[in-house]
Amino acid sequence: MTGTTETIETSPAIVAMLNQKGGVGKTTLTIHVAGALADRDLDVLVVDLAPEGALTSILGYDDEYSDLDRTVSLHELLLDPSRAGDADDIILEGEEFDLLPSNERMVDRTGGELNGEPRARERLKMVLDELGVGYDVVLVDNMPSINVLTDNALVASDGVLIPAYAEALSVQGLDRLQKQIDSVREYFGAVRILGIVANRVEHNKQADAMLEQLHSEFEEGLGIPVIDVYKRVDLQRAIAAQERSIFAAEELDSDMAGVIAEIATLVDDELVGQADE
Repeated sequence: MTGTTETIETSPAIVAMLNQKGGVGKTTLTIHVAGALADRDLDVLVVDLAPEGALTSILGYDDEYSDLDRTVSLHELLLDPSRAGDADDIILEGEEFDLLPSNERMVDRTGGELNGEPRARERLKMVLDELGVGYDVVLVDNMPSINVLTDNALVASDGVLIPAYAEALSVQGLDRLQKQIDSVREYFGAVRILGIVANRVEHNKQADAMLEQLHSEFEEGLGIPVIDVYKRVDLQRAIAAQERSIFAAEELDSDMAGVIAEIATLVDDELVGQADE
């Protein structure tokens, strides 16, 4: 797959996958949503903005992540977006979707070096203005934190998907994320929350209570869709076995595939489809 085109160059819909709380299955969900979007015949680019490079590693690109001899990595691009034009080989082409990988240089460096720099929170947007051309959708996987890198994801994005566990601490953490979104909105304009994904939901009374709270507060109260993705081993196994999403499997036998396809439909209808009109 490639994001280039010989005819009409288009700007992608950019979606940030973001939650300041770790361990909510955000990276796995990003891969499956990317696969679901590709299954809709959309050209998809995934950006691994997390310095630890979990998504890059899961997809089998450990060598790219640890390559410190590379002249231009995502670290360099965020510090100097003008170098994007010289980074033709930085995007890794995949059968389902392409990847802009993280790099080990980003650990303990990128965020600190960006802080205080002019337009520090606009660097990813500038990079994607160059490298995202021709893709239909860009998904940005983020670290579980509130900092200049996650601010970059918010500023660049047209919409945000928020994965959350159906547990008290995860639901409470949405308040901190909302404050970050409000801060970005104050200086850079509206940030649209496309939906909340209650991820890896288990069948127990606590989860049921948290789901009820999420649907009540966000879906009924604010009109923000809440999509429930129940915990299924096959979602993890699909990636571990083939380093691709469950939508690349020969047989789609997971009952959650249809639910994840709903997330892709939401992105397509609300962002990609709107841009085409």
